[in-house]
Amino acid sequence: MSFIKWSEFRKNLDTNNYIKNPITPTYLYVISQNAMTPAEKTMIATLQGIVNKQSSIQIYTLSSSQPDYQTWLDNLKEDYGIPYENVSNPWRLLDVFKDYINGYVLYNNKTLKDPSINNACSLASLNNCIAIDEVIQGKARIYGITKIIGDCRNTAESWAFNNLWNSGLNHSIVIQLSPDKSSALRDYGIMSKSLIFYEDKIDVTTLRDKIFSALDKDSTCLGWGPDEFINVSTTSKYGISMVAADWSYNLTVLSSFPSLPMHQKSLVNLPIKKNVHHVTFIMSDGDNQQWDLGTNYGSHKWYGSPYKGKFNLGWSLSPSLYYLAPTVFKLYYESASHGSTNDYFIVPPSGNGYMYPSKFDKKSLSMYINRLNDYMEKVDEKYVSIIDDSSFHNNELWDRFTIKPNIHGLFYLDYHKHDNYHGEIIWSNNKPIVSCRDLLWDNIESEDELIKNINHRIDSGKVNINNSNSYTFVYVHAWSKDLSNIETVVNKLKENPKVAIVTPETFMKLIMNNVKQKART
Repeated sequence: MSFIKWSEFRKNLDTNNYIKNPITPTYLYVISQNAMTPAEKTMIATLQGIVNKQSSIQIYTLSSSQPDYQTWLDNLKEDYGIPYENVSNPWRLLDVFKDYINGYVLYNNKTLKDPSINNACSLASLNNCIAIDEVIQGKARIYGITKIIGDCRNTAESWAFNNLWNSGLNHSIVIQLSPDKSSALRDYGIMSKSLIFYEDKIDVTTLRDKIFSALDKDSTCLGWGPDEFINVSTTSKYGISMVAADWSYNLTVLSSFPSLPMHQKSLVNLPIKKNVHHVTFIMSDGDNQQWDLGTNYGSHKWYGSPYKGKFNLGWSLSPSLYYLAPTVFKLYYESASHGSTNDYFIVPPSGNGYMYPSKFDKKSLSMYINRLNDYMEKVDEKYVSIIDDSSFHNNELWDRFTIKPNIHGLFYLDYHKHDNYHGEIIWSNNKPIVSCRDLLWDNIESEDELIKNINHRIDSGKVNINNSNSYTFVYVHAWSKDLSNIETVVNKLKENPKVAIVTPETFMKLIMNNVKQKART
């Protein structure tokens, strides 16, 4: 086996620690995943990773469950002049591109979540190989792919780390991916020479501890683990941030475009009325890269809703999108509503990737915040949402964020229940840290309850622009509510002349300009 040293490979690293494809496509072969078997999907995804990093004629995949990838494809044709051809037979692609392949690595799928697929992909990335399920080995050989580079059948979930970590795999990105996902993220894993692994038990972190401690400081884990809290707590402990990306596709194509500075369309329109209760809505789950890429943009429930633009609304977008899919990021910004009502973008929890700041490795936190500050300048975003574990009053922690010139304030969400701090506002370096006051979320707070709660505050006299209790930050749960639910709330609140619904930016500026800071205790 011949390996490239990590020190040499890091030359492909973006300044934000993401590895981008250096070759922009000039032509695309497009194939749907719907008609392929799981084994064929893996074959094509690994072929995609090999070909796309070497050729301007590249492979792009579609799936009916991820409809927005058609939008990104059409945009590449319309705005970037990249033609494409639809292909129905995956074996035709293998035949077209077989000269790029050095051989194959064998895996099997005989048991539930058999780790051999991840081990095979990790090994294949180092050898310009495709990963082949034993069930299609014979057919692959008929097509001229006869050189077997490795056999990962019957290997354990720790095999790739134990045997390959210092043999050429990159040390700034790892991919945490369940073996039952046959194609998502695998093209990017092959291209970036990333370790692909999965530790299936929620409360056993032995393998994750080994991997995350071996990564460079302030690195990134793409994918998802067997749970949320323990997994993100574990990554945070080692100074690693998590990006939910285990259903992401085509990053080898999308990452090849330049990440250019962007400006928001949103207009700050500070209300003249002082005796009103100010409300801002922020949609959840913008940190979820796969949602941003696959189903959010065109959905009638969310960003593609007919209600978008009828009221002020806060959105978040994963910073990973800016680096790994800049054409997509640009479309979000270009299609934002602005005028009498605005869409406004903030940074999702908890910055560059999902992490808990209070649990994050202290030596890595400064690097993390510096990267965040740089990113926020590039994309014209001023506010960060934070998810953390009972740390709202940790002013010294927030001081490390707010000392940066591009971070103008934080929206705080407590992990165990996002509104645990009931809208309280604290200050850090003369900038507001605003906790969530209400949740539009099934089985927590319904539309009627939210309307009732806000009107009750108004009836109680909480309409003084100088009073922190006159401001309500509402977090909207994307998986149980959508823009039609927000529209219902907004229409009812509009019946009360003492309600003003504003963007997160206006909300924060009103607090900055009018609310007196409380002394620290």
